[in-house]
Amino acid sequence: MITHVAIWHKGELHSLPSPNRHHHIIYKIAFETGDRIEGEQGFLDDQGNYLNRVQALKHALECGQHKNPDDIRAGRLFSEDVW
Repeated sequence: MITHVAIWHKGELHSLPSPNRHHHIIYKIAFETGDRIEGEQGFLDDQGNYLNRVQALKHALECGQHKNPDDIRAGRLFSEDVW
């Protein structure tokens, strides 16, 4: 099950639990560091594993967590798809 949004930034994984969105992490990092965020966006599962958006989509579909499997965008998972 997908539990967190996550972003890799400068070799460090940042995450926030649902129902946060990726922009919440971006704001948090920018506020704390002043950095412009250019990292990879993804998710954490309930085991704490990082999944990129493509891997997370597959996982969410397998778990039955995707809210609307008929509306998949660009072959990737977005937080709006799960919460």
